[in-house]
Parts: sequence; structure tokens; C-alpha cells
Amino acid sequence: MASADAIWRTFLQLSAACEDKMSLMHDIGVLRPRETGIYGSKPRFRRMHQLVTYDGICWHLNCWRVEVRKQNHNSLEAFALSEPSFNNLQTIANRLARDYIANHQLRRMRKKKQAQCDQQFKNGLLLNRYMLLYEELSWVMNHGDIGHLKTCIIAWILLFKVMGKHKYTAHMTEFLCNVHFTSLPGLRKAVWYHILVNPTGQKGKFQGVDWCVELNNLLTKVINGGKGSNHTVDRIILESPLVQVYRNLHSTFTRNFMHAHLTSRHAEADMAKMFCNVSTYMDEHSPHVQGGGDNR
Repeated sequence: MASADAIWRTFLQLSAACEDKMSLMHDIGVLRPRETGIYGSKPRFRRMHQLVTYDGICWHLNCWRVEVRKQNHNSLEAFALSEPSFNNLQTIANRLARDYIANHQLRRMRKKKQAQCDQQFKNGLLLNRYMLLYEELSWVMNHGDIGHLKTCIIAWILLFKVMGKHKYTAHMTEFLCNVHFTSLPGLRKAVWYHILVNPTGQKGKFQGVDWCVELNNLLTKVINGGKGSNHTVDRIILESPLVQVYRNLHSTFTRNFMHAHLTSRHAEADMAKMFCNVSTYMDEHSPHVQGGGDNR
């Protein structure tokens, strides 16, 4: 949630960040034309997560489209019909990671004179980098890759510091120092192996342990902790072992009485048409071609 908020503060909060024709706000105008006001104010986590996911796909595809055109393929479809080998795909992917993501070369680009600098291209490099960092963190946490999570945290500590999230920065830095240097070896392992949990046991359904702790606190202290004069520590301790029993009973009653307010898991939205519109818009403004965009 904090990482999604950092993306919002970087690319959407300030009006100056939306002046570029290839800014994230312009992409929202194509993907979610009726929700630009919501994204410009204070969107919730789910909206930002979907935006970064969908818009990131469009930007990644545009990078591939620009690169395959250098190999005399007019489109990605034509490139796919040529049946490229895995080694060829890997070579292109390495080239994309080197040329279309902000890295050490960005520092040299910033030293150029204003007239020689393509600001839109530089903004695109930064946007690609931050979106990939977010997607990497999201995938790692969903799949419980705690070893990979260590490397992701370091980059986000720096981003949180710049965004003004000083509490996140301080606590995450202290956490890394404790598990690497301060705590005993056995305690380090115990902490690392329990920062992500998977209550459902399903693939790709890991989540931070703090989410489970907060849910347990809600059920124990608020919902089943008693009301009025019964809301005491003794009552909470007495009821806490029965929290899961109460949840199972509520679920059973709800199913038996066929309550209509039950939520349902909807299928993923078909974004093919929206992706096509964004791709067309990107082809017109060429965010990944130096000299092909605005210099604002």
C-alpha cells in the first residue's frame, strides 16, 4: 500500500507531473476516462494497483514494439509469427533492460544541455523503472519469495525517504539492521520466515503477516470483544480462542440462508481494447524514441 502511494505521489499528486503528454495522468484518460478526478485526488490502493499493472503492461509492450521494429518487424504480431528463438527473446529483453529503464546512463543524459535533452524520453525511463520496481515487489510478496524481498526493500527505502515517508524509512532500515546484524542467528531466521504468510495455502496468495495480525485484532477486540460493560480484557481473553469458531458459524448461517449480499470473485476485466487504445496513443507520441517527443 505504501509503495502504491509512493507511485501516486511521484507521478500524479503534483499538477506539474501531469503536463507531459506521456504522463501517467494522460494514460489514465485513455484507460479510465471517467476516473481522472479520483486518481488526481486520493485513490485507494486497489485502483492504484490496477493502474500500475495495466499501464505497466502498455509501457512494456511499447518498449518491445520499438525494439522489434529495429529488426524490420512492423508489429509485435509479425514478430511473433517469425517464431523467434528463446535466445533471441532473451537478447532483446536484456537490451530493453539496458536501454529503456533508468540506470546509471540517466546521469549522463541529465548533464546535457536543455536543448539536447529529450525530457519525455527521460520521464519514460523513470516511469518504467518505478513500475517495474512495484511489479517486482508485488510478485515477490504474492509468491512468498523472502530472499528476493530483501533486495526489493532496499530500493523502496530510498523511495520512501524521498516521498517523505520517514516513519516507513526509519522502521524498515531498523528492521534490516536487526535481522542482519543485531539479532541472534536463530531469531533472524524466525523473523525472515514469518514476514509473509499464506493463510489460504493457494499459489500466489501470500500476504504480509501484519494484515493477519490486524484482522485478528479486529475479530478479537472489536467484533467478539463484548459491548459496553462487557468490553473488558478478561472478556477478550475468554473469547479469543473461539474467534475462528464464530467465523465458521457465521459463514454456515450465511450459506444456509442464502443471503444475497455475499461477495463474488469477478473474472479479470478484458482490457484488450483499452490496451490497443493506449498503444495507439503511445505510437503517436513515441515515448521510447529519443527525439520523438516533447522536450518539456
